[in-house]
Amino acid sequence: MGALRRIWKKIMGNVFTTLALLLGVMQVAVGHWAVVVVAGREGPGLAVGSLLAAALVAANFLLMPVLRQARRGTGWARPVANLYMSLGVATLLLGAAVTFSFLGWLPLGALLSWVGVGTDTVFELFRIASGAIVGSIAAMLLWGFTVGQAQLDHTHLHVPLRDLADEHAGLRILQLSDLHIGNGMEGERLSRLVAHVNEREPDVIALTGDLFDFDPSFVDDGCRRLGALRARLGVFAVLGNHDVYTGAEVVADGFARHAPSVRLLRGDVVRLETDAPLYIAGLDDPSGVWTARELEVPELTSLAENVPADGPAVLLVHRPELFPQAARLGFPLVLAGHTHGGQLALPLAGGRHNMARLITRYARGLYEDAGSLLYVNRGVGVAGPAVRVNCPREVATLELQPG
Repeated sequence: MGALRRIWKKIMGNVFTTLALLLGVMQVAVGHWAVVVVAGREGPGLAVGSLLAAALVAANFLLMPVLRQARRGTGWARPVANLYMSLGVATLLLGAAVTFSFLGWLPLGALLSWVGVGTDTVFELFRIASGAIVGSIAAMLLWGFTVGQAQLDHTHLHVPLRDLADEHAGLRILQLSDLHIGNGMEGERLSRLVAHVNEREPDVIALTGDLFDFDPSFVDDGCRRLGALRARLGVFAVLGNHDVYTGAEVVADGFARHAPSVRLLRGDVVRLETDAPLYIAGLDDPSGVWTARELEVPELTSLAENVPADGPAVLLVHRPELFPQAARLGFPLVLAGHTHGGQLALPLAGGRHNMARLITRYARGLYEDAGSLLYVNRGVGVAGPAVRVNCPREVATLELQPG
């Protein structure tokens, strides 16, 4: 049993292996539901179904690295890979709907049979109920791939900042995050976003990572277009994990050559050009970390030691998991991204029940810890398929107030 547990832990510890496993199982679940429940035909049986599931898991596992490589190309393989990934996300969610429909129906179906309802009637009721559930999920996905992913929200918050001088009351920091340039947010679409941001005339612009997706061929043009961002007191940026995948030095060099007005903070503290002291600090995303619920990095401790004591410092990071450490170190306000707000959220107020909750407790919005505040931006780009449900893209303006 111990050996099996170690093998299972190793399999599930790799995100791509996990996705391949889940996708293969859900492909079989959706196929079985479509054939048996919707079409009313006989299924292949447990043995054949298990073999089919194993074959699909193996095929998906082999395809994963090929698809990742194809998405980096520029030929016909790239849209094919994107389509497969979009269909994969849809299949995972539809498969989950089928699975929960079946599990939820088991006790109800048993109760109906116990009170004398015929087998054919029970099956027909299940067909109607599961069809309604799966159909609702399918409609939600269709909306998310079209209208949902195209929406852009403008969030405006009044944020109390500890030790903020009165003269800074009303200072507006506009936060952009997770552009993922190269995955749909590039070219003229990026330029339109830049112009839209400039129209809001912010005092400071903060870019909190994942500016690029993973393809270095987009860096020069992307930096050139981001170089058109304008703010009264400056434009500041930090690198996210996808910028590290793209090549941290490649991105840094791109900004230095094409967008010198964008100040890339890589363990730096900068005083804004104002009479009363106010600082902006930031650091690169920790490399080699996919996710972590409790993240501690020595670079953040070193950065805090370099912050002058005569005024507050706003910290820019990519991962919100750094917030507990930042709060302990005395940063009164932390701006982060990374989560995309989950991209897929239940249609409840605030969208707090979303996919990002699987990897972090800081999924989206405003959080408080020991007198420090964190704002997690939903981002203006996407990672992977361009789908958003109850989680629009976001441009956030934080208006500072003495607190």
